Amino acid sequence: MTVFELGALGEFVGSIAVVFTLIYLAIQIRQNTTTGRAQSRQTLLSQWSSNNWDLSRDEELLRIYANALNDWPNLPNHEKTMFDVGMGTYLANIQNGLLLRDSGMLDDQTLDMVAGFMMICVRSSGGSQWWKETPNALPETRQYIDDRLAQDEDPTATAENLFPHWLAMPGDVSSQDS
Repeated sequence: MTVFELGALGEFVGSIAVVFTLIYLAIQIRQNTTTGRAQSRQTLLSQWSSNNWDLSRDEELLRIYANALNDWPNLPNHEKTMFDVGMGTYLANIQNGLLLRDSGMLDDQTLDMVAGFMMICVRSSGGSQWWKETPNALPETRQYIDDRLAQDEDPTATAENLFPHWLAMPGDVSSQDS
């Protein structure tokens, strides 16, 4: 074999190696993307579950939420603040979900599920008043929620209909602090 033939053989073997390397890299990228999506979904769902669990274990906060969703305008200011902060965690989850979805790391179904609690709350009588008044939502989050409200996929999915036992919790919303 001549040097030229050896050179041609070397180029041929090298080109096959490049093709196999590219195939291997494509497989690795696909696996990493799949893993990244799964981790993004799990992180978002874990935070959402944690928020729900924290709320369920705090009797005072449950009462404040129930009062806010029933009668937002008559809630004492310190309780309005607690409700705002609590709902802010749900809004942050939705905003994070929107960023993940827009980057291709989260599916719409998971985002809609995470936003479901917010949708139930803002459809309630007090929650809708809170939503109109709250400055807590970033513009993208506000647009997402307002779009879902406009679609009105289930207008009966309100806190009053889904959580009557929760909203019936005793609470005093008649005293107003300044």
